[in-house]
Parts: sequence; structure tokens; C-alpha cells
Amino acid sequence: MRFLYVSAWLSLMFSEQAYSASIQQEALNFGTLVIPQNNTLSSITINHNGEITTFGSIYVLTEGNPAELLFTDLPPLTQISFNKMSDSTLQSEVLGANSAKFSVVLVDLPRTQTSDEFGELLLKVGGRLITTGTSQSYLDGSFITDTQLEITIDY
Repeated sequence: MRFLYVSAWLSLMFSEQAYSASIQQEALNFGTLVIPQNNTLSSITINHNGEITTFGSIYVLTEGNPAELLFTDLPPLTQISFNKMSDSTLQSEVLGANSAKFSVVLVDLPRTQTSDEFGELLLKVGGRLITTGTSQSYLDGSFITDTQLEITIDY
């Protein structure tokens, strides 16, 4: 059995109509996975609510979580709109020359949320991890990658 721990760190880059600061609270984490075969495309999706779905030959041993980004300096009690500028697809860091890679797509964030009385808002971002389906196996270990997410915020 192959045990993999997969997470993706987000560097937030946003075009804003408004001014705010953001701090990553949690990385997008796909948890600990088992991929017994990599001969067909398989995937795991974690949506912004934390719901997990799998497709193909990928099994979850330990559940992960969506990314969490804290926005501050927003107007209090104001509805904020989020728009993803484009899909961010990235390849995982390879642990060794013989390990297959993953693709990660940042796919899910809420369209609107309301800031709290302090002008803060916690945005959760979900994603999908996709195997290569090339029959090349994954080595045991941690797969960590980094990407930028470009969104616009309006209020």
C-alpha cells in the first residue's frame, strides 16, 4: 500500500476593487491517500464546505480540509463578492525521479460572504487532486506544492 500526504499552499494574489489584507490560516490539504493503481485517471475533490468526493482508484485514509484565507480590514457587516480570475493548475513536487506527479486544480470558492462586525471574513477554497493515470506509481511520503490564486473581491 502507498500512503501519501498531499497539501497545497496558496499564495493569494488578488485584483481588488477594495482594499484588504489576507492571511492564509490553513493550506488546502487532501489528507492521507492510498492509490493502489495509477493506470486510470483518479481524483479527490474537497469543496469549500469540506465535503469530499473521490473518483477512480484513490482512497482516503485521513480526511483533509479546504484552504482557509482570512481577510481583514474590510467594511464591517458587508457582503463581499469573490470571483476567481482563472483556474490554477499546478504539478506536485516530485519526491524522487521514480514518483508520479499530481495535478491540483483550485476549483471551489463561495461567490459571496458577509464580513463580521470586525471587518474580517474567513474564505474557504476547495480543490481537486488528479492522478496521472500513466501506471507510474507514487512513492510513499508527503507531496507539497505551492500556487497563486488570483481573485477579485468587490463590495
